[in-house]
Amino acid sequence: MDNWLTCEWNRRALERSGARLIRRVRRLFNMKFELDIDRRNLSDRTLLKDLAAVADRLRTKSPTAEQYSRHGQFNASTLVRRFGGWRPALVKAGLTPAHHNGGVDAQDALQNLRAVAKQLGRSTVTTDAYTRLGKYSDQPLRRIFGSWNAALVAAGLEPSKRPRIPTDELFENLESVWRTLGRQPKYGEIEEPLSAFNAGVYESRFGSWRKAFEAFVQQVGNQERSIASRTKRAVGAPVVSPLVRRTSRAVNWRLRFLVMQRDGFRCCKCGTSPAKDHAVSLQVDHVVPWSRGGETVFENLQTLCETCNIGKSDLEQEPLRD
Repeated sequence: MDNWLTCEWNRRALERSGARLIRRVRRLFNMKFELDIDRRNLSDRTLLKDLAAVADRLRTKSPTAEQYSRHGQFNASTLVRRFGGWRPALVKAGLTPAHHNGGVDAQDALQNLRAVAKQLGRSTVTTDAYTRLGKYSDQPLRRIFGSWNAALVAAGLEPSKRPRIPTDELFENLESVWRTLGRQPKYGEIEEPLSAFNAGVYESRFGSWRKAFEAFVQQVGNQERSIASRTKRAVGAPVVSPLVRRTSRAVNWRLRFLVMQRDGFRCCKCGTSPAKDHAVSLQVDHVVPWSRGGETVFENLQTLCETCNIGKSDLEQEPLRD
């Protein structure tokens, strides 16, 4: 009797959400996922002019790569790849490079490396973090010890690079950063503590930062097509007993990203977004609670902020979307 009542409750809940399901399916097919403008074909003159402009604004003849990434139109890595290094880029822009870190004392470098690790509260240090917080750049340590990981080991720290990070883990991290920011992340934002991996990891794996995003988009597109196919088959299907689960309660990163993208990376209840308030934490919630038979499928998921999700608990509510 209890099972029959639960199934009847589910049947009526699905009937009430029928119109909403149709709207979601239509929105899915009209969904567009577009990357920012590809800047790989910019002229040398454009890049150097912007570098000189940043130096002028900062009133320095030797801006660092980090300063340029924060204040320039592009990322320092773009200029490094184009001109073969940061120093050559400064020279071509008519600027004066700072010292090249020659004559660095090995023990002093190791002591400074340990100090940076202590400042971060970590057992390892990435090259990006050391360049940002350290006394030198990573290059002299590479020259002295042969590699960055060798320098870390000499300092009594753990290697910062894993032999082979699964591609799915890289994509999940990218999705997490995108979700936290509420928009497509920029190259300079892919660093600790926001990102578990730096942008260089993505460049090494996919050939460039842009290609990493293109691969990510393709992966998300495959999930979109899978959702659309399942949604078509699900329309008019009989209600399945809540005791017979078709899906896991956990939401994988691809599905989570698509749900949040559909909802504009904002809470469906109060409208808050991390793009406007970095303190906002978004979560994916089951419209028909999983504990009441709701499945972990695109049409039964919605984006809520942490506050609204805690307040909702396991109540079924109609999402407030445009």
